[in-house]
Order: sequence, then structure tokens, then C-alpha cells
Amino acid sequence: MIQCVQVEKSYKVGRSKTNVIRKLDMTINDGELVAILGKSGSGKSTLLNLIGTLDSADAGSIVINGTDLDGITDAQRAKLRKTEIGFVMQDYALVNHQTAEFNIELPMILNNIVRKQRKARVEELAKKVGILSLLGSRVIDLSGGEKQRTAIARALVNDPDIILADEPTGALDVQTSSQIMDLF
Repeated sequence: MIQCVQVEKSYKVGRSKTNVIRKLDMTINDGELVAILGKSGSGKSTLLNLIGTLDSADAGSIVINGTDLDGITDAQRAKLRKTEIGFVMQDYALVNHQTAEFNIELPMILNNIVRKQRKARVEELAKKVGILSLLGSRVIDLSGGEKQRTAIARALVNDPDIILADEPTGALDVQTSSQIMDLF
């Protein structure tokens, strides 16, 4: 479960301060699929970064599966990201000079999963997202849609409780988008 209580976030640019999130109250229960809509610059990505422990709120509290993010160390935040949260970033955040396979298995490497298990899970997800034949390809050589599907497989590889996806189907056709949403 994700719970935000009176969450606030602002950024300073020069001398001016921009309030991006103001007094946000929100609860997302286990099993819910939630879409956050708004125009560009309205704070959607900022909220995902806060929930994903990539950034910290200025005020309020965010609780992820019973853990208050305000009271944990950087190491605990990293562990939470590694074990409970899967990310699909707007820019994919892939390692371009590495293969699709490496990118998908990276979260499993960080969690010390043995090679045989990693290989089986990577192939399972690559097949589900339609990139099995591309596992040996370097990310830099993939199309936008192929990169997006690689990022989606990476987000799912550790079977996280929470998937934070920033425009997860933006580079995909309608049919593939539908398949990915079913997978989520």
C-alpha cells in the first residue's frame, strides 16, 4: 500500500520557488491500478520520484508497505527500491552500451539472484513483452518501442509489489500497449 499524507514538494530555480505538489493526500491499496493525469509540468513525474524514493518530500509523509520513507536511511531506501519497486522511466533509463538482456537482468544481479534463475526470468519476460529475439542486441541499436519494452521487462523482473511507470506505453502501438497494460 502507498499512503501520502499532506505531501509537499517544491523546487528552487534561481531566486524563485515553484510549488509542484501541495498538501497531497492519497492512498493506493494493494492490487489497484492508478493513473495520474495532468498536463506537462504538473508534477506527475515528481510524485513518482517521491514514491519511488528517488527524491524526498519537503513536508508530509509517504508510507510504502508500512515503511515511512521519512524515517529510513539511504541504504534502506535503496533496498526498498531493489526489492519492492519496479520503475519504467519516461526516458527508459537503460544502459545503452549493454544488451537488452543485461538491462533486464540488472535488478536481479543487484539482488544476488543466481545466473540460471536470472536467465529463465529474463527470457520469460522478454517473451511476454515481445523482445525475446532482441536480448543480445545493444540498447543503443533498439527502436523506441523496443527500448520501452526492455524497460518494462526490467521493471517486472523482480516481481515487485509496486510498479511506477512514467508514460509506460508512449512509444508503443495500440495492440502492444494493451498487452503491456494486461501484463501490469
